[in-house]
Amino acid sequence: MKRMWKIPAVLVGTFALTAVGIPVAQAAGTDCTADLGDQAVTGDLVVPAGADCVLGGATVEGSVIVEPGGWLDATSATITGDVVATDPYGVLIDGTSVGGDISVYASDTRVGFLYLNDLTVGGSVATGGVDVEITDSDITGGLLAQAPTYLDLVRTGVDGDVTIADADFGALVSGAVVGGSVSVTGSSRDVLIGANADGSPGSWGNTIGRDLVLSGNTANLRVAQTTVFGAITLDGNDPAAAFGPGVTAGSVTGDFTGEQPGEAVAGDQAIAVTVPDQRAGELTWSLEGGNGLVNLGVAEELQDRYQATGEIVPVRVQDTRAGDPVWSITAQVSDFRAGGQALSSSFLGWTPEVLENAGDAVAGAPVPSALEGGGEGLSVARTLASAEEGHARGSSLVGADLDLQLPLDSPSGTYTATLTLTALS
Repeated sequence: MKRMWKIPAVLVGTFALTAVGIPVAQAAGTDCTADLGDQAVTGDLVVPAGADCVLGGATVEGSVIVEPGGWLDATSATITGDVVATDPYGVLIDGTSVGGDISVYASDTRVGFLYLNDLTVGGSVATGGVDVEITDSDITGGLLAQAPTYLDLVRTGVDGDVTIADADFGALVSGAVVGGSVSVTGSSRDVLIGANADGSPGSWGNTIGRDLVLSGNTANLRVAQTTVFGAITLDGNDPAAAFGPGVTAGSVTGDFTGEQPGEAVAGDQAIAVTVPDQRAGELTWSLEGGNGLVNLGVAEELQDRYQATGEIVPVRVQDTRAGDPVWSITAQVSDFRAGGQALSSSFLGWTPEVLENAGDAVAGAPVPSALEGGGEGLSVARTLASAEEGHARGSSLVGADLDLQLPLDSPSGTYTATLTLTALS
C-alpha cells in the first residue's frame, strides 16, 4: 500500500485564522430533504414522501417519520425517540443510537428495505414486507418480522423474543444472542440457524435463552452450533429440520434429521459473547494540528553559510491492520524555488524523533545538510519513522527538526519547497 500527501515548507510564510460556524438547532417538526450534517433537531423529523434524508452525525431530539417513498440514511446519529416508516424506499441506520422503537412496514406489496448496522435500540424493532438486515447491533426489546422479503440477523443481541414469520426468501440467524425465544415460521426459502446452506457450521453460532420454535417451513431448514437453554420445538416442516454439529438444547420435540443435540445446562447464569472477524484495518496518518505550513523564518547569516531551522508539522500514525505488519513513512523534498531561481533540497537535513509512542514507532536516522555532510540531504527519500512486524496497535506521533544550510552566494528571495510523505507497508 502506498499513499502520499504534500506539506509545503517555506522560508518565510504567514498564517491565517478562520471562524468555524456552529450548527443552529432546527425548529420542531423539521422536514428533511437533503443532508443535515451534524445539526441538532428539536422535535420530530419528517422525511416527506419521495424525499431523501441524510443524517451524518445529527441529533434528533424526537422521532423520525418516513413517509411513503422516502429514504432515511442515518450514520453516527442520535435519535432519542422512535423511527417510523410506512412504504418507504428504504431505511438505513448505521452507527446510530435510537432511544425508542423502530417500525418499518410496507403496507401492500413487499418493497423497500430496513438495514440496521452497529446500532443500539432502546425499544423494539417491528417490520414487515421489506428486506431486513440487522448486523452488529443491540436491541433492548424484541424483534418482530412479519412477512419480510428476507431477514438476516447477524452478530446481534436481542433481550426479548425474536419472531420471524413468512419470509419468502428465507432467514439467517448467525451470531445472535437472544434473551427470549426465537420463532421462525412459514418460510419458503433457506432457514439457516447458525449453519450454512449445506448444514456445516456457519461463521458464528447462536445462544437462545428460552425456546427455539421452527414450524411450517417449506425449505432447506438447517441448525448448527446453537445453544438453546429452553426447548427446541419442531412442527410441520417439510423437509424436516436437519441438525448439524454443536446443537444443544434443554429438550427437543418433533421430527429432525442429522446429529442428536446435546444437553444445554444453563446453571445459575449463562454468559454469551460473539467475537467477530478481525477487521482488515488500515494504515492511516494525519497532520497533528497546524495548517501544513512550515515556516523556517529568515535564514541567519553565519561566518561561512546561511542557516534556518524549524520543525515539520508532527504526523500521527495509526496501524490497525491484521497481523500488525511492518510499515515505514519516508519523506522527500523538492528543490526550493523563488520565481526562476532554485536551491537544491540537498541543503536541507533533519533529525527525526518520536514524540508519542503507543505504536512502537522507531525514528529514522538523522540526515545532514549537503553543506555539512556532503551528501544528498532530503533531495532523496529518507525514513521519518517505521515499525516492525508485531508492533503495538496504538498510535504514534512522529516529527523532525529541520536544518537548512545554504551557501553564502545563494540568491536572495523567499523560497518554497514541497515535502512529500509516503507510507509503505
